[in-house]
Amino acid sequence: METRTNILLFVPNLIGYARIILAFISFYYMKDDYLKALFCYFMSAFLDAFDGHAARLLNQSTKFGAILDQLTDRCGTMGLVMVLALFYPKYMFFFQLVNIIDIAGHWLHIWVSLLQGKSSHKFIDLSENKILRIYYTSRPVLFFMCAANELFFVALYLCHFTYGPFRIFPLIAWISGPFAILKLTITVLQGFSAVINIACIDASERAEAESLKGKQN
Repeated sequence: METRTNILLFVPNLIGYARIILAFISFYYMKDDYLKALFCYFMSAFLDAFDGHAARLLNQSTKFGAILDQLTDRCGTMGLVMVLALFYPKYMFFFQLVNIIDIAGHWLHIWVSLLQGKSSHKFIDLSENKILRIYYTSRPVLFFMCAANELFFVALYLCHFTYGPFRIFPLIAWISGPFAILKLTITVLQGFSAVINIACIDASERAEAESLKGKQN
C-alpha cells in the first residue's frame, strides 16, 4: 500500500491533479464567464508543460502519470467542444464527431501501446504509418499541431462572446481551422492503425495458442 500511495503522490501526478481541478473550474464558468473560464483552462494547459519535466527530473515517470496526462488533455478539450456544440447548434454534428474521434482514436492507441508493452502513448513502431511516425517523434510538429488545434476551439469559443480587437478571434479560427481538421484526420488514421495492430496481436496470440494446442495433442 505504501508503494502505491507514493506513486499517487509523485510530483508529476500532483501537478496532474491540479490540472484536473483547474479544468473543472473552467467548465463551471465556461457558459457565462469566458475570462475566468479561459484563465483556468490555460492554466491547466500551462501546467502540462511541467509534469513531463518534473517526471524526468525527479525520475518519477509512471504509467499512471502518462495515462492521467492523456486523459486530462482529452477531457479538457472534450469539455470545451461540448460547450461549442451548445453555442453553435447548427454545427453540433461536427462537434460530436470531434469528440468521438478524439476519444476513440486515443483510447485505441493507448490500448495497443499497453498491449505491445510500450512505455508511452507517444511511442510508435518504425513499421507503423509514416505520417504518425513524424507526428509522434517530432516534438515541434506535435506541439504545433496540438497548439493549433486548441487555438481553433478557443477562438471559436471566444467568438461567441466577442470578436476581439480588429476581429482577431475569427481570423485565428480561420487560420488554425485547417490544422485542427488535419489533426482530426491524423487521429482517425491513428485509430485505424491501432485497430490493425490489435488485430495483428489477436492473430499472433491465436496462432500461438493453436501451435501450443497442436504440440499438446
